[in-house]
Amino acid sequence: MKLPTTYLKPGMKLEKPVYGSCGELLLNRNIVLTKRYIEALKKNNVLVVEVEGPVPLKEVEVKEELSAAIRAGAMQQLYSFVNRKDMSIISIKESVEVLLEEILSGREVIDQLVDLCSLDMYTFAHSVDVCVLSLLAGIKLGFKREKLLALGVGAILHDLGKTLIKPEILNKPGKLTQQEFEAVMTHPLKGWKLVEEREGDAIHPRSKKIILNHHERYDGSGYPRKLKAGEIDLFSAICAVSDVYNAMTTDRVYRKAFPAHEVYEMLLASCNSKFDKEAVNALLSCIKPYPVGTMVKLSNGKVACVVSQNDSLPFRPKVKVLPSGEICDLERELSVVIEKVLSPEEMRQLIS
Repeated sequence: MKLPTTYLKPGMKLEKPVYGSCGELLLNRNIVLTKRYIEALKKNNVLVVEVEGPVPLKEVEVKEELSAAIRAGAMQQLYSFVNRKDMSIISIKESVEVLLEEILSGREVIDQLVDLCSLDMYTFAHSVDVCVLSLLAGIKLGFKREKLLALGVGAILHDLGKTLIKPEILNKPGKLTQQEFEAVMTHPLKGWKLVEEREGDAIHPRSKKIILNHHERYDGSGYPRKLKAGEIDLFSAICAVSDVYNAMTTDRVYRKAFPAHEVYEMLLASCNSKFDKEAVNALLSCIKPYPVGTMVKLSNGKVACVVSQNDSLPFRPKVKVLPSGEICDLERELSVVIEKVLSPEEMRQLIS
């Protein structure tokens, strides 16, 4: 049975050997895990191992911070892959498999996408989140495991080429010059060349296509090759939508995040002009940005609490207006939208 290292307990026995990111043997099969061994596995950024099982659920202590821990581990693996010449693609595939297992376990990962790093680490956090979003869309489309892993590897490596772009360009607060923008536009091709040279056949062709094509657009306005609708594969189309959604809903050094409902509506309006309709619908059907109980500020200035979801329009849930208790169905009240999610501190200020 495969288990994330977060779930390991002393006394469990390894069913298969555990190898490090460079292919070295860390622990052999049949080893009984001790606290020291488990800590060593975590220290070596091992995210998942196979233990003799099945393991009773009562023996697995489910931790609330699992999603954050797994994302942080995936970020570390990606960072190491980029910065160490001897880092193998095995570590990246393992990270994707752990993320996939977490999604398939039924956890509400979409609500837990968080910025895990400082601005100079944005690319790594963004890449992990785009991987998660792409996997969710792939699952919605009925992809089998092999396809999901190829999709996930391509998505987590989609911005690999940006590591070869000057940080001062990527993190520039103001508008890019034409020369700077042209430098940024080279990152898909640079990333594709990098994996071709370093990994070759170890990476699935679909994954490599994602790295190269994730900035292509249906109307031919994308880059680097200005491909059009029929020339862009579905895997790249899924990553493209996930990339834009995550980038636009995240604060950057040069702008604040756009409201989630605006990004949602923009993507819907861009179906079959900029983005593949199937990919857009698959991703947006997975997103429930306002869980029941979320406190929000409405565009009419009122404060409300989300009381139920509208599956057809997840960005327009049913809310209870405070303090009146009036129920407002945003699917029907089209003139009103959710302006922002209120933090606990903002709620305290409103109440006091």
